[in-house]
Amino acid sequence: MAWTRRRLQVVTAAVVVVGWTVAYLAIITFDPPAYDPAGETAAKVNREFAVLLAVPTAVYVAAALLLLHFWRSGVRLPALDPPGRMLAVVVATLPDHRRDWGAAMTAELAEVRGRPARWRFALSCAGAALRLPPLGGAPALVLAAALAVAAPITAARAAAPSLRVFAATLVALICAWAVLTVARARQVRFPVPVPAALVVAGVVAAITATVVLLVREPSVAAHLPPARAVLLAALLAACLWAAVAGARSDRLAPHLGAVTALGYVVATLFAARVATDPVIGQKVQDPVTAVIAMSIFLGPAALFFLPAALAAAADGSFRSGLRAGLWTAITYLPLAYAVSVSESLRIYTNGGGVGFDHLAGPVGVILDDAVFWQLVYGPVVGVPCAVFGAAFGSLLHTAGLRTPM
Repeated sequence: MAWTRRRLQVVTAAVVVVGWTVAYLAIITFDPPAYDPAGETAAKVNREFAVLLAVPTAVYVAAALLLLHFWRSGVRLPALDPPGRMLAVVVATLPDHRRDWGAAMTAELAEVRGRPARWRFALSCAGAALRLPPLGGAPALVLAAALAVAAPITAARAAAPSLRVFAATLVALICAWAVLTVARARQVRFPVPVPAALVVAGVVAAITATVVLLVREPSVAAHLPPARAVLLAALLAACLWAAVAGARSDRLAPHLGAVTALGYVVATLFAARVATDPVIGQKVQDPVTAVIAMSIFLGPAALFFLPAALAAAADGSFRSGLRAGLWTAITYLPLAYAVSVSESLRIYTNGGGVGFDHLAGPVGVILDDAVFWQLVYGPVVGVPCAVFGAAFGSLLHTAGLRTPM
């Protein structure tokens, strides 16, 4: 067992290191860091960049090992043989009103002897699960599939040329999710209404901000190539799906994550308004600008760590902390992106320039900054911090239980 644990740790760390190595090679190949040829060489800049990426690589290795530790301590799947594990996964994907059937199949598998017979039984259960009748019967599934095909085409034709890829991708993903919902006989519901509503509002705000930016500044279309449009639409659709398809069992974690993210975004918006208001004096704006600069680099770490730690400490569950981190992410990403785009456009329209320093430049920098700082940098920094927060909170809960009253 000790060798298995060590082997899993080594494999986990190796996967993380390989992932960051691939990211490094992709960056220096397709988007190499800028440098001054007069005093630097490309090789020197790439070496320095590799040293810089060693820090997040080490952080992600530590987070992955923590995740592995708590996952192994809370999951009992290794006690099952491969057919049992496969059936457990199938049962976990069943809609609520089919869970009794799944439990019965699991109990019946326990009575089956012989590996070939167990495999045949598990595979037959998986096939039966795939053939479950859709909600409303086959006509409802056919109608949903037809809408899934027609909606992207309609959206692409109706949208402006610069928005067609984004609109078609977003509508196609949402329709695909609707088809899967009908096919799996699940009803769309808000597991936690307030946090889910915040996520939906954030997605709507992000879409609106993108449309307004491209309509008012058509030149920004050059900064939204098809690949970026597809990724942006996929991210927003994923946030929407996670909010609506989440589990109902835990209500504390979603509220902690969503409310913390909302408070952070509102505070950022207020600080940006103070820093750019000509009525407010320079003595007030300078420290506010410094706080904004610090929050850009360090804010995501605290934002993801705090709700994860609080949820895990309150429930005594590492998974509860991770759920809080997930809800922080799906609430923060669309809201922060929408605020970044809308505020940057407001500042640019008022003659304030673009970018953090509000210098003269192409208006497309607004979209570049919003995508990088809010949708890339924020979650890259925040995800491991959510894992650390969940581990810290669960340890605090355990220490509190062990402390004599």
